[in-house]
Amino acid sequence: MTGGFHQAVLERADAAVLVVDPTDLGVRWASPAARRLFGGASGQLPDLVANGDAAAVGTFLQAAGRAGASRLTCAVPVEGSAHRRVDLVARDLSADPDVRGLVVVALDVTGWAETADELGSRLNTDALTGLASRTGFVPRLEQAVRGAPGPVLVFLDLDQFKDVNDRHGHAAGDHVLRLVASRLAAVVAGRGTAARLGGDEFAVLLDELDEQRAIAAAQEILAVIGTPVTLDEGVVRVSVSAGITFVRPGHSAEDLLHQADLAMYRAKTIGPVGVAVYDEDLEDWALARKHQVDRLAERLEELHAENRALAEAATIDQRTGLPNPATFDVDHARRNRVGEPYSLLLVDIDRFHSYNTLYRYLAGHETLRKVGEAIDRTTRAGDRAYRYGGEEFTVLLPGTRLDGALASGERIRQAVERLGLEHRGNPGGVVTVSIGAVEVVPGASVTDAVEEASVAVLEAKDAGRNRVVGRVAGLTP
Repeated sequence: MTGGFHQAVLERADAAVLVVDPTDLGVRWASPAARRLFGGASGQLPDLVANGDAAAVGTFLQAAGRAGASRLTCAVPVEGSAHRRVDLVARDLSADPDVRGLVVVALDVTGWAETADELGSRLNTDALTGLASRTGFVPRLEQAVRGAPGPVLVFLDLDQFKDVNDRHGHAAGDHVLRLVASRLAAVVAGRGTAARLGGDEFAVLLDELDEQRAIAAAQEILAVIGTPVTLDEGVVRVSVSAGITFVRPGHSAEDLLHQADLAMYRAKTIGPVGVAVYDEDLEDWALARKHQVDRLAERLEELHAENRALAEAATIDQRTGLPNPATFDVDHARRNRVGEPYSLLLVDIDRFHSYNTLYRYLAGHETLRKVGEAIDRTTRAGDRAYRYGGEEFTVLLPGTRLDGALASGERIRQAVERLGLEHRGNPGGVVTVSIGAVEVVPGASVTDAVEEASVAVLEAKDAGRNRVVGRVAGLTP
């Protein structure tokens, strides 16, 4: 293969590649993708990134000239848009007579980084109350330990909260938890951090306080939370017990939570609206009440399991193993914001209600899994399949026009039909799918795209099912 061949590949590929002078760090050559990413890619490479990253990029390139291949993440400004997050991978090919410079490959990782940030935010925030979750609170507590001594940890537990759920229902219980969280956030605002650790347990990390002021602050919190709650079902009186411990060096976050939790259980023995401060004698008291410690260990394991399940459920559909509707919504909204044409497939299993009636739901679940696998296997590099809900799947096709979307839809239709899954209630006797293929042009919203795909699926069904129908979203009449 000749140098002309390699040049042609680089000129036509989507890879952003630059050749940088190792002396002045000026860009000597850039692929079309690199010129698009760096706004022409003219001048010194450090001047083409965000101001705050320029020095780091300069140091990175100089180090690459001395040490070989290396990597750095930086921000690249884009006119009229937010900065892109880009990974730079550099290799020194100064000794190569055909290159004589640093070869830098720029990888746009903005989408992955945004997804990671969004998922991290979900995991760190309690979905019911909006407070920090245990996952989000523990790192803040660990940071407080590194800055200790001074801060105070207060562990709060609603007394006999199970009675609220039993008497008024879980919807009322959730309403009470949200109200308690709102009151807690208001009373703590400006002087600490509040979190819901799980169930009816909360925690507060307060700024530096001595013991007397810490007790007073805890009593204030309990008084605010304890204000009666009016529900449609009647008035609910909420009481709380609080355990206090002081954040000291040498103790882990879990140690401190254990101490505050232990003090909280001691406060429960005092009576309603009780407050207790941790001291080492409570460890002996805890040994005498070992069954309570066992309960805490079990609860902790339950929370870890819940967090693991939430982390997986945040992105993956458990039935098919494909990305779930929440992930589709995030990816689709991001794809739509790019402002470039893309296509969307909506895949619907034909007569699936009839299938479940004939073969029962366990067989239906297995068929969903097999159809999902067939769709996923058929998608090409860069495309992504999702379980959209019920018997529907979606596929995002970046940079694909309608003819390409129709071709992709037809490949999927054939792949599902070739599975040969028996369906006596469907013409042909096997499971088939109807597919709506939509090209989404600039100006069309996410809602426009999904609605056009739904209309296309209905047209496919009206035409006899087991076929692909295409439409365009966003064109004006």
